[in-house]
This record gives sequence, structure tokens and C-alpha cells, in this order.
Amino acid sequence: MSLIAQKISGCYRRVLIFLFVILIVSVGAGLFVYNRVGGAEGLRYWMASRALNGTEKLLITNRPDGVSQETVKEQFQIVRDAIHKRQVNLKSLYDLLNSFQTKFHNPGLSTIIKPSTPEAEEFLTKLGETIILDNSDNPEKL
Repeated sequence: MSLIAQKISGCYRRVLIFLFVILIVSVGAGLFVYNRVGGAEGLRYWMASRALNGTEKLLITNRPDGVSQETVKEQFQIVRDAIHKRQVNLKSLYDLLNSFQTKFHNPGLSTIIKPSTPEAEEFLTKLGETIILDNSDNPEKL
């Protein structure tokens, strides 16, 4: 009986060691990725970029005829570049993306609502307004 107990305890020991090693490797990989995106601040900008990508796909899929696909892609690329340079107001960007997705892609809606041309143009204008302009590009004397 003691031989069976030794075999079982050895198996549990190996499984626990294996799970512990997997846990350590996972934590190490998570810390590496967290460091690569720039910590907490970089993570916020990365998440903003992901939300922007999702909204871009939604707008391109349900784009009104009065707004060209190139216009949509150009405006989103400008904001994407501003996110990369960290020159965007994250709060206003999140509020704008959230309001657009709530209005036109709310999961509670039975049908997908296609924005009108003025609504899409207004959204793209407000999207451009989330960019924080750097004063060093346009120096003015006060």
C-alpha cells in the first residue's frame, strides 16, 4: 500500500511543479508584453488604437454613400498616427467612439443602423478634433 501512495504523491509533485513552471512563464511573458507597450500609459494608448480599429471597420461596413471609403480611411489613419505619437485626448476619443458604437452598433438593437451622410461627416470631424495639436509646430507670439 505504501508503494502506491509513493507513486501517487510523486505524480502530484510533478504535476504541481509543471503547473508552477507554466505560471512563472506566463507571468514573465505578461510582464514582457506590458513593458513593451509602455506600461500603464502605453496600455491605454494601445487599447485606444484597438477601439479605433473596431470603429473604423464598423463605419466602413455601414458607410453612407455620401462619404468615400478613402476619406474614412485617411481620417482614421491621421488619428491612428496621433495615438502613436500620443497626441490625442484619450477621454474625448473614448467618449466619441463609445457614443458612435452605442448609437449605431448597440447589441440591443435588432437591426444595424446605418449612419446618414451628415452624421458620418460630423463623426469624422469630431474624430479629428480629438487630436491635440503641438504648439511647437505652429509657434505664435502671445
